[in-house]
Amino acid sequence: MYDVPGLIAALAYLTSIAAAIVTLFREFRKRNSTLYYKRGFYAFGIVVLLFVPTLIFLVPGVVYLFSGLPVLFYIGASLFFLSFVAIVYGVLKGRWNWKIHEHTLEFENLPKEMSGTTIVQISDVHIGSFFNLYHKVKPALDKISELHADYIVFTGDLVNNVAEEMNGWESYFRALKAKKGKFSILGNHDYGDYVQWKSKEEKVNNINSLVQKHRDIGFQPLLNQSVELAKDFYLLGVENWGNGRFRQSGKLDETLENVPENAFKLLLSHDPSHFDEQVIGTGIDLTLSGHTHGMQFGIERFGIKWSPVSFRYKKWAGLYKVGKQLLYVNRGFGYLGFPGRVGIYPEITLFKLVRKA
Repeated sequence: MYDVPGLIAALAYLTSIAAAIVTLFREFRKRNSTLYYKRGFYAFGIVVLLFVPTLIFLVPGVVYLFSGLPVLFYIGASLFFLSFVAIVYGVLKGRWNWKIHEHTLEFENLPKEMSGTTIVQISDVHIGSFFNLYHKVKPALDKISELHADYIVFTGDLVNNVAEEMNGWESYFRALKAKKGKFSILGNHDYGDYVQWKSKEEKVNNINSLVQKHRDIGFQPLLNQSVELAKDFYLLGVENWGNGRFRQSGKLDETLENVPENAFKLLLSHDPSHFDEQVIGTGIDLTLSGHTHGMQFGIERFGIKWSPVSFRYKKWAGLYKVGKQLLYVNRGFGYLGFPGRVGIYPEITLFKLVRKA
């Protein structure tokens, strides 16, 4: 005899997943609109909410069917429930749960006058993903200003696709306070490579407009450029350089052209894969990156640090050291695609640079 209510529930469950997937793909075809992703993102959220717990339940559930051991069913059901709750929390609370990560970094060659310098890093804002929820984002921006840093640096992906996503946000980002300056670079999403444009001219106008918006909110964009912040202390900024299908517009050699070999060098480079491919061996002391978001899903508790993104990027979140060169990968300020964060929360990073005695 069939369990009719159970079959109806299963059918409704599968229908919900199918409807969400159809909505997801349909909405993501409208990527030239600033708000194309609102329904798409939430459809993605529903897919994750329904599919991931089911996938987690699948292994103990299948074994239970063959073994008949009730304990396996209860384990699977518990894991299903916990993952479901975690995803709901990630959507409702996790994406707004900004964490401040503080790091004191020591360098032998740091100029004495720059010892004690404080730098705030933010990355991967993806402002279009916030759907103009100004009241949700403003507290995080206020946290940045309240750190009273000497410099604020932004390491790319201000928008998802188009410059006009920043419309209405200018005054909020212009209000970010730094004692000595604000600098920025571009990330892979800032170039508009993932949308269809009517002409090459329209795409060029979009990127030019976005670069101007960086300036309008008080950030100095560094496009394969360097700036001397103090004697023998250089800040470098390259355009996006990433492995695989990602844009490779970064020109590190060109950026280093006028930088003395023995100077302290701080590099802003969006994609952390750039560090392994081109930065190691250059004498650059500290590289700040973003890009990975920590996949917005993982665990960083109880001495465990893991995310599925670790299969793609060896260096995906936090501090890494190769020889005397340091890389820091920011977990991202915003989110993309899935409208939530589970275990990997949005990040604001505060660095204090100290001359090693």
